[in-house]
Amino acid sequence: MRFRAPRRLPASAALVAALLIAVPGLANAADEADANNQPVEEQGASKEAGASEETRPCFTGKGSVKEVLDSCDEIIAKGSSDTQELIRAHSVRAMAYSALGRIDDAIVEMDKVVALNPERANSYFMRAAGYDAKKEYDKALADLDKAISMNDKDADYYLLRGIVYGHKGELDKGIADVDRKIELDPKATLGYSTRADLYRQKKDYDKAIADYSEVIKLDAQTAKGYVDRGWIFVLKNDLDKAAADFDTALILQNNHASALVGRGVVKSRKGRPTDGAADLALAKRIEPTIFDEVRRLGVE
Repeated sequence: MRFRAPRRLPASAALVAALLIAVPGLANAADEADANNQPVEEQGASKEAGASEETRPCFTGKGSVKEVLDSCDEIIAKGSSDTQELIRAHSVRAMAYSALGRIDDAIVEMDKVVALNPERANSYFMRAAGYDAKKEYDKALADLDKAISMNDKDADYYLLRGIVYGHKGELDKGIADVDRKIELDPKATLGYSTRADLYRQKKDYDKAIADYSEVIKLDAQTAKGYVDRGWIFVLKNDLDKAAADFDTALILQNNHASALVGRGVVKSRKGRPTDGAADLALAKRIEPTIFDEVRRLGVE
């Protein structure tokens, strides 16, 4: 199923990822445009199987955000007596609102889902993602505590709670939750990369490198793991290993802006500022905000 959304969502990455995991049937984003002809980005696969046989856009996700919203609006307005159908419609409408950056509206939709069935753990999980996007971390944690109390075997609940703790600056609590995510779902790269970033924030670089190495072991053909590990090597001032990771990333994806910045930084620090400047200039042309993203990693 296809769901169209703007390329650069105002919502946090955690929100989008969580909604994609939680809403049954949501899959990959289309490669064209949303209702306003904006570019789109890949958004990942849904967690739950059993896609509906329904052909309405609210349940298939085929079409623009506007078409999906219109379909969900129609289903909700008619006042279906099928509680499960209404839960699905409100949940997908929440996803559509999140894709448009309308986080308050998405949370309202999830309030309605919770009211329809207070025993559905995923509803609290989804609403928590909205609260996290709004930086209302205590509300997010309360919802995640509720979700975990109802289903303590769902790895993604622990992952999102770990992310929220990280956003609050409670890094040890965040790491403990992501430990549980990894224990329950050891083949998922997102657990290791999330924990690695928490270790980076603690300046525990060796543990961060170990986790990014696990990401690479699980998915050696994706540039991101090498880029992420490369930056940790930069923070450790291990420039040779950083250079090797950035070079590998650029073989896999030759226009990866962060890898270009990394290679430029390494060249400059190793006494080749002219070569480094060329990489930095190209990276900025590809992604104008990339230097801000790198500075947020703690790289000067």
